[in-house]
Amino acid sequence: MLVASGYVETNEEAEVPAVMAAFKLDNIEVTDTQGEKILFLIERDTTKQLKTVLESLKDVNGVRTISLAYYSLECSDEEKNEPLTVS
Repeated sequence: MLVASGYVETNEEAEVPAVMAAFKLDNIEVTDTQGEKILFLIERDTTKQLKTVLESLKDVNGVRTISLAYYSLECSDEEKNEPLTVS
């Protein structure tokens, strides 16, 4: 299982419930909220699935910024020089 965590900032605090609802539809766990910030945890089976979800965060209505704090990669215990790039 691959994981990514971080937080998003909403345009205003009133948009937090709608963004959280959108995350729930995409099976993104909300671990905490602090004002306009929503802390999230994403778990997926493949790097491709994880990357797709991370890239979709920018399209959630109400999200102003995205900050990624941690992510794991397939074969992360092996030497591999293929970083995860999010466009």
